[in-house]
Amino acid sequence: MAEAVAQVSAKYNGDRGEAGFLSEPYHGAPYPTEALVPEAFRYGRARIAASDLQKRLPDALYMVESRELCFGFGKEAEAAVQRVQKQYRDFVALCARKEDETGIPCLIVASY
Repeated sequence: MAEAVAQVSAKYNGDRGEAGFLSEPYHGAPYPTEALVPEAFRYGRARIAASDLQKRLPDALYMVESRELCFGFGKEAEAAVQRVQKQYRDFVALCARKEDETGIPCLIVASY
């Protein structure tokens, strides 16, 4: 129950990968979430195996770094890179943990 509440509140209280919620501003590409979960963006929702998320994570983290350094400012951008990359790592770790617990890949819902 606590995880469900955390997921709902994460949407309104900032990005919280460990709660199963990621978001990114629309101010320009690249979009790391689209690299991490392309099927979810293609179909609106998709069950994606944790192994696939783990394979895609390095590309998504690189995109996070590129995006934050491009749109950020100095040391603030470097701190943002670390913070946002952690959210992506936490998200993938949560999906892996849930898949291990249930035996079913997580359902990822994407929206613009």
